[in-house]
Amino acid sequence: MRKSTRIFILTAVFEALLLAGAVYMITQTSSGAWRATNPAEALNRIYTVMGAAMGGVGAALLFLGIVLRMKGQ
Repeated sequence: MRKSTRIFILTAVFEALLLAGAVYMITQTSSGAWRATNPAEALNRIYTVMGAAMGGVGAALLFLGIVLRMKGQ
């Protein structure tokens, strides 16, 4: 298996894990299991941070995969 293919699979796995973590935190905050002084602000913060994390991780690994693919690996 080529290195770039492994990177693309790893990207999908990381994105899925980040999405699962975001869904877990959102359900915990929405149900009240995690107490927050302002649940709306907590949800907004979760959306913002997880969106940036998914974009950053995805972009970095996608760039790495494309560079490896161009090198023939």
